[in-house]
Order: sequence, then structure tokens, then C-alpha cells
Amino acid sequence: MVGEELYAGAIDLAQRLPTEVERTRLICLPIVMSITRDMIDREMRGLGTLRGPSINAIATSLDLPFETVRRNILRLHDADWVEIGEAGGVTLPNPVPPTLAHWCVEVGERIRRIAERIEALGATEPRSIGDGMCDNSCILGALDLCLAMAGTKKLFGLRFTELLVVNFVCTASVVHLNASPSGTNPYAEAGAVPPDAERAFIPLDELAKTIGVSRSTIYRIVSNAERADLFERQGYAVRPAASLLTSPLYIQALELVAGRTATLFSRIERHRCGLGCTALDQVLGRPRPWR
Repeated sequence: MVGEELYAGAIDLAQRLPTEVERTRLICLPIVMSITRDMIDREMRGLGTLRGPSINAIATSLDLPFETVRRNILRLHDADWVEIGEAGGVTLPNPVPPTLAHWCVEVGERIRRIAERIEALGATEPRSIGDGMCDNSCILGALDLCLAMAGTKKLFGLRFTELLVVNFVCTASVVHLNASPSGTNPYAEAGAVPPDAERAFIPLDELAKTIGVSRSTIYRIVSNAERADLFERQGYAVRPAASLLTSPLYIQALELVAGRTATLFSRIERHRCGLGCTALDQVLGRPRPWR
């Protein structure tokens, strides 16, 4: 449920990135998220953004090679999506690129939809992050969740692009969850994998088009012999393997995301707007209130 919304949001952002990084946008995606998350956190805490994180700090936090991060940050800089200070800190320009600012607002709405769906299952208190909660706090929570989900690649030993494909196949393939009655089929358990009829095969062409990468990239990932335990093939379509859905690593990843979701919802609920939120509204160039 969380993955369905946030991976869709991640793909949406990837498609909005500038043409200068078109060939590496799935690498630039977590980089932009990390820089944006840092800026929002600093603004909301009133720390300002005089010096953002260094390229080395970004590379370390995302578990990406330094040179890969450096090269793509320079491309983003050429496209006016980031600024690099004299001391080497990386920040967003002021004002933030309108495309990114609008995406931030939309991903904040995604976290609200997630909360509403979880509430409908009876897993949270009513209106746990209702309309009265801060938009900026919702955006920060959504970015934290996206980066936490990206961090699960360490569990599987995957690259970020591979992780995105695996998780998108999992969320797109499972047709039916939590029904009869609602909330009775917890997915993060080895004995709760949906039956074959409820796990659809996703055509490779559709997968490539949705994620925004070439069909050859998708084919290479799903055909890799080292990844044979992740997918089941049927012609030119794939679905997650039952062995993956019941594996301890996959269940651990789901539990980590679930725990992080609960923590972030609690943080959003406790947050009360202050000067930092006002400053962030000014940076994003949006009037107050946002709604």
C-alpha cells in the first residue's frame, strides 16, 4: 500500500527531471530526493540552507559510488536544479524549480492518501494525519519514506534501478490484498502470499514504459541469472516469485518500511507549524495557506 503510492510518486518525479539527466534519471532520483529532504528538514528546524550536504555525504547516505553522485550532481547543476556552494555543499536553488516544488506538494498529498487507506483498514486512529496537519511535514515524511524504501537495496544487494523494478513488479502484480474482511490478510508474513490467480504477470513493454527506462534494461534485469529467485517469467511478462515474497529478507524489508511509516506518521501528527514552515513556503514560492 505504501509502496504503491510512493513508488508511483518516485516514477512521476523521475519523468519530471530535466533532459540533461534523461539517461541517468533513476540514479538522479534518490539524489534529488536526498537534497530536497535535507533542505526541507533544515528550513523546518530554522537552520537555513547556507551549506547543504557534501557530495561525499550524499553518496555515503545513499550507498552510491562517489564519482557517480558527483557526475550526476554536476549534470543537475548545469540544468539549474541544484546549487553547489563554495564550501562544496549541495542545496536546491532559491526558488526551487517549479516542477520539483509542485511534485513536493503532490507527494505530500500521497502520504495523506496512504494515511486514509490505512485508517480505513482500522490500523490507525481516525484522522491521524488529517487535513489540519502541516503540508511541509507531510512532504518531509514522504521523502523520508521514499529514502527508507530506497535503502532496502542493501538487504538484497541490488542497485537502485533493480530495486525499483523489483518493488514495482511486486506492487503492480498483486491484484488483491486485505479483503474478506478488510485487514485480515497481512502481506508481510510468509503464509500470507496471495495465490497465483491474484498475482498478475506484467508485460515487459508496459513495465519499461511505466518506469521510464528502455525495454532492454528491464529485460537485462529480469533475465539476470543472479536474480532468478526474484521473478517468474511467462513469455515477455514477469511477476514476483513466490520464493521472494516469502523470503526472510523481503519480509524484513516490509517490516522496516511498516515500522518507519508508523514512526513518521507519529512525527507528522505531533508537528505544529512554526517559523520554519513559513520559511519553507517562501522558498517554494507558494502562498500560505497552501490549501
